[in-house]
Amino acid sequence: MNDLDFFKMFGANDKLRGEVVFVHPELFADPLGKRNQVGVISEADIALDNIYVDFRDKVGLFSADALFTFLPSDQIQDNLVNLLQDKTSGEFKALRSVELLVRYGDVTEKIKAMQTARDHPAIQNLCVEILKDQISRDISNQYGR
Repeated sequence: MNDLDFFKMFGANDKLRGEVVFVHPELFADPLGKRNQVGVISEADIALDNIYVDFRDKVGLFSADALFTFLPSDQIQDNLVNLLQDKTSGEFKALRSVELLVRYGDVTEKIKAMQTARDHPAIQNLCVEILKDQISRDISNQYGR
C-alpha cells in the first residue's frame, strides 16, 4: 500500500466514526447478542475489517458485512418519490420518516430512523445497505477521481 492509499483509507476510517448502523439480523456468530440492534460506530479500521460499534451497554467488534448503514440521503429521497402513488401506505410513511431524520437529524434522530428501518423490513432495500457495499463504492469513487 502506498502513502496515498494509506491516507485514503485513514480518511475513510474517520468518515465512519459516528455513523449509525444496525447489526444484521441473521448474523451467524454473535457473541455479544447484538443481532438486529442499533449502535454507533466508534472506531473503524477498514484495512483490517474491524468496525467497533458502541451500544448503550457495551462496544462490539464487527466486520463491515455484518452491519447495515443508511443509503445516501438523495438515494433515499429518490426511492421515496417512487412510492408517491400511495402516500397512505405504511411503507411510504415509514420511509418518509427515515428520509427526514437522516437528512436533517442529529445522531439521536438517526438512531430513531435506523430503528424505523430495522422494524419495517419492507423499506429496508429503499433506505439501508450493507456497510461493506458502501465502503467499496466510496473507495471506488475515490480512485476514480
